[in-house]
Amino acid sequence: MKIVGIVGSPRKQMNTDILVQRVLDGCQAAGALVSKIYLGDLNIQPCKSCKVQDGTGCVFKDDMAEICDLFEKADGLVLGTPVYYNTVSSQMKLMIDRSYCLAKPVALPTGERAYVSSVKKRKKGVVVSVCGSGTNPECVLPVFDIWSPEANLEIVDSLLASRFQLGKPPMDSRDILEEAFGKGEKLVRTIRKMMPVED
Repeated sequence: MKIVGIVGSPRKQMNTDILVQRVLDGCQAAGALVSKIYLGDLNIQPCKSCKVQDGTGCVFKDDMAEICDLFEKADGLVLGTPVYYNTVSSQMKLMIDRSYCLAKPVALPTGERAYVSSVKKRKKGVVVSVCGSGTNPECVLPVFDIWSPEANLEIVDSLLASRFQLGKPPMDSRDILEEAFGKGEKLVRTIRKMMPVED
């Protein structure tokens, strides 16, 4: 089982990064292979809305290809973002917007058009959301709920942390760190239940 952390914070070794790592530590303790990538280290161009669903392919040849590759290989994702102006970070939003091309049109018998993900691998995911001065880390959840079908991902859990509510940085809260570790263990158990039984 492979679980990948995707860090949408531009700040390494700070709250979002550390909480994502802690979830991954829980995954690893439960028997999963884990890795982590930083969206800020990748060259991902803003979506040009090129209507790639016509099958011609995205106009960009950049590091989004690495993200699409892991969408097909990972069994689980841990998606971490700080809250900026009541939404995800710009690094995370670049990845989300570029996933537009993963939605493929399907003609329905009624003549209407629906969209399905071109990603074959079904995955489970956990969202990690961190507020600094805000009190609503849950505000990013609707963004991930709208986006997740494009990546063939089911969001099954979230870790929501607010420095303002905790009175300290989340990375300094033993309770939050323990909760994050437990979320990782739980994610592995959830994925394992859905995996085919080997003979």
